[in-house]
Amino acid sequence: MLRPNIIPYFTLTIAIALVCHGSTLHRRMSLLEPRSSPNIYVWNHDGAAEYQNTSAVADTKVRGSIFYSTAIALNSAPDVFYASFVYMSVPRGGKGKVGYTTDDGAEYASSAEMSMSWSTFLYGEDAWVYVSTMDPSDTISSADDVTIRPTTLGFTMQMVNSTTIAILVPYQAAGYRSECVSDIFSIEFNTQLITTYNTLSGSISGTPSTTPGSNGVPIHVEPRNALLIFAEAIPTGNLATDLVPSSGDIYYPLTGFVTGLENIDHQIIYFQPGVYFMGSNYAPTLSTTVQWIYLAPGAYVKGSFKLQGGASWLKITGFGVLSGEQYTYMPDRSNGLNHTLSGNCDTTCVRMLQFFASSGTSPYLELNGITLMEPPFNSFVVYANSDSDLSQFSMSVSSYHQVGAWYWQTDGLEIYANSVVQNSFFHSNDDVLKLYHNDTSSSSIVIWKSENGPVFQFGWAPRNIANITVNDIDIIHNRIWWEDLKVNTCLINQAPSAADTLSNNTADTSQTIQDLTFSNIRSEGMNMCFIRIWALSNLYNINVSDMWIESWNGMPYSSQQSVFHALYNSAGIQVIIGVEVPNGEGLGLANYQVSGTSITKAADDWQDTAMGRLNFDENLWDNWNAF
Repeated sequence: MLRPNIIPYFTLTIAIALVCHGSTLHRRMSLLEPRSSPNIYVWNHDGAAEYQNTSAVADTKVRGSIFYSTAIALNSAPDVFYASFVYMSVPRGGKGKVGYTTDDGAEYASSAEMSMSWSTFLYGEDAWVYVSTMDPSDTISSADDVTIRPTTLGFTMQMVNSTTIAILVPYQAAGYRSECVSDIFSIEFNTQLITTYNTLSGSISGTPSTTPGSNGVPIHVEPRNALLIFAEAIPTGNLATDLVPSSGDIYYPLTGFVTGLENIDHQIIYFQPGVYFMGSNYAPTLSTTVQWIYLAPGAYVKGSFKLQGGASWLKITGFGVLSGEQYTYMPDRSNGLNHTLSGNCDTTCVRMLQFFASSGTSPYLELNGITLMEPPFNSFVVYANSDSDLSQFSMSVSSYHQVGAWYWQTDGLEIYANSVVQNSFFHSNDDVLKLYHNDTSSSSIVIWKSENGPVFQFGWAPRNIANITVNDIDIIHNRIWWEDLKVNTCLINQAPSAADTLSNNTADTSQTIQDLTFSNIRSEGMNMCFIRIWALSNLYNINVSDMWIESWNGMPYSSQQSVFHALYNSAGIQVIIGVEVPNGEGLGLANYQVSGTSITKAADDWQDTAMGRLNFDENLWDNWNAF
């Protein structure tokens, strides 16, 4: 069971006016005595610091939002309010570039003074979420001045006063093991919306800016200061037993400065509510005895974890926060965790969560509940001595939240064989979901895409993969802005060989990618491009159904084109692409819509100059269809 002491209580007196069914009911939130409810869990941080975007946070403090506050009321007790702490992330953790001067991907977000706030709470019945802006000039005149994304959620929303909105969040019960249910959404005040432009000047890619300049075009509209809500079902019964350690070989670190974790020989490391920090030059490699890291609700850990092989099961659970804010960009273990000197530290740079799949163990990872904040490089990686060992690693991911991914290379997850990812949120400035392995499922995911990389990636090298499903994905923001034809961008992407992206003869005709299904994908707002494929392997049964793109951005159509190329091996033999017409074994686009228009071959609106923006190779005409 969840421990009762995870709920810090609070006192609050505030007058509000709640508009309900056309009338105005004046309610006063009473001064609350310490109390709890079996259906609501919230937490706070004592002495939480509020910092401007240009300031780093003290070791023992947590950055609290300077833009938003939230309170939760259960629908069954609408007059009892529980304050839910609102965290905030800013580019580079407010500390600027440490140990380097080169570009890091956070330039635009920093210059635009962006931030990302969020609040997490656990609930067991329908709940009202009250959100207030903390700037009295940041006002609304009606609920229409606020947008909830994904826009398909259809939540009931009521204006409380000129700075407060109330949202009714329906409860969905959690199931067993990986069946956690989340309501993940963005609350967007019209007064916070800014437009990003590409100035179409300064480089072959153009330059992003908050002003259009003389020739600029709009790229995307999003809040300057974002607010996300992670409403998570309270784990109960077998699920609570599975996710919350209550007995066993447990080590409880003390709050404050944390070191020596590599010497811990317990099975479980349990971070209780409080603030923990490791410093910028410590990234522990844990002993092989450690199998479970638990971050309790209200635990805020500044650091990272590298788990070694040897165990058949691993867990990272809890609704706490793991923050990379103290690390510099690309912290290199071979350089004392300072910024890398090599420019490529794929094998040596710190990941927030790093694992090793050792031979013969077939490790299974359960990753559930945590919020991973401000990764300084790739957020998550698994290493192995061989592809065979790596193929034995599998995982179940649910209620995982990645926020504040300002830097380049802040990917989402590589989804390993026989794995499931669901009910999660990704803010990412590189490939979000990497589909490199067999028999995987990704569903019910909300994505906030920054400028670098695609949403779904299955390229960079020839591969033998099959049976991959991606379903029910909401891309609520997509700020890809490049003017030139990047090879690693768009919603769906198979990038050419990383060894030589310009070569046409890096394919492997002995390898095959087949049975990839993308369904029910919605990308809201303005978008850059749909799909780019450089086929490095044979391709069969690549199916995209119910792809909904709200609109294209203002870039030239030549920048927005989708491409489909079949590459060659070193002997000049082209990979085989399944024939889509008439037997349906190639690339199928079923119910592909842009701006409400269905894109089909028959309607002749698929071309790069038309709404479909497809510029596929002429010799592949029989290998794809849009219908």
